[in-house]
Amino acid sequence: MSAETHLEVYRPFLGKLRDDPLRFWPLTTTGLRTALKQRRALFILYLPALIVTVVVCFVVYVKFTAEGMLHGEGADEKLDFQGQLVKGMVLAQAEQLLNVVSLILEFSKGMGGFALLAVTWFASGLFCEDKKAGAHQLYFARPITRLDYFLGKFLIAAFFAAWAMLVPLLSVCIAATFCSPEWSFLKQEWDVFFRVIAFSCLWTVVASSLVLTASALASRKSFALLGVFGFVMISVPIAATLGEFVDKRLFALALLIDLDALAQEFFGRTDTENPVSLSGALVAVSALLAICWSVIWLRLRRLEVVA
Repeated sequence: MSAETHLEVYRPFLGKLRDDPLRFWPLTTTGLRTALKQRRALFILYLPALIVTVVVCFVVYVKFTAEGMLHGEGADEKLDFQGQLVKGMVLAQAEQLLNVVSLILEFSKGMGGFALLAVTWFASGLFCEDKKAGAHQLYFARPITRLDYFLGKFLIAAFFAAWAMLVPLLSVCIAATFCSPEWSFLKQEWDVFFRVIAFSCLWTVVASSLVLTASALASRKSFALLGVFGFVMISVPIAATLGEFVDKRLFALALLIDLDALAQEFFGRTDTENPVSLSGALVAVSALLAICWSVIWLRLRRLEVVA
């Protein structure tokens, strides 16, 4: 009787053991569930971005609607000389002020602030809070490698950065596509979609890496918050002072100036004045990413040894 019960309870294992290639995914999903419970923070941080996105989409709609009315068939015959002059002035002003690609470029600069604010709030405690609670000992005992742990946390930060950067820019592009007559925006500026995706990915990687570095170095979330905003805000006046009185290449010490220079290159608007050259911006951003990833890797190595 005992042998029969033993066979019923303990069945032979017939499956195959294998390593899950997405071992970081449970860390990402659990972290997102925890962060998304902060509904008040989501409302405060993303509502302004949503309002600005709606306003910019409406401006794009008005632009194409006005151009369609001014270019309507039979409109030229009904206008006298003065009307033709006014029409020409309106069209010239519309082309100068409401160029969609230039609008997206300026919009991306504004969204960068929202993206940095959002990812800093939701991701600045990802490493330091785990260290404070001792959760890293459980994670590395699964076993989870340092790369799995980093990817799980990085995707959480990238999620909030992408929702504040990639989604609004793509929304403006989609609005311009549907509002333009005969899909003219899609036919003439189809590469803007790829430019938007590429620049948003770059902004997401830079912002997420910077915030995770602060989280890895700080002992509390509040310290990481102060570290990120202190680095970004203080670097601008320091770089401006050094670039003005020492060497213009030192303007590249400011992260925001570097990203503006890269944005102009991504969207093909290099005629806009910027004190940082493309090569200088690339070197500065690459150096920052290398430093961030090195610091994170060393800190995670120490956490793994302690665990």
